[in-house]
Amino acid sequence: MGLFDSIRQAARALAGPVAPESTGTAAPRSVQESVVPEVTASELLAERCEGCAPFLLDCREEHEWHRVRIPGSLHIPMRQIPQRLGELDREAEIVVVCAHGNRSYQVAGYLLQNGFCARSLRGGIADWRAQGGPLENGQRSR
Repeated sequence: MGLFDSIRQAARALAGPVAPESTGTAAPRSVQESVVPEVTASELLAERCEGCAPFLLDCREEHEWHRVRIPGSLHIPMRQIPQRLGELDREAEIVVVCAHGNRSYQVAGYLLQNGFCARSLRGGIADWRAQGGPLENGQRSR
């Protein structure tokens, strides 16, 4: 089962039965939106200043990672997350990062489903940059 299938399955399981609306038709609920916590770039910057910085997981592709990244973040591309869960600390608070917040939202949901404490960076690296968050680029040894 792939990452997206896992997320869809978890969302269905969490949704349970769908209550009919007054029109008599069932309206699907967007469970994933209410389940995955998000943090804004400005909130994350404040947390870092207060010394309670969470662990950052960057789920973007390799070429994106080399272009620009948040210093200190761990890079695991989204498609590799299921196979590399063992590299993540189940006790750590994880903030998942991507370019604009879509992939990180899905990965954070997957991590939550698998017993991790995870949030998604709303707006991703783009918002982080706009808020003046520190960035680094270029090749870096791992």
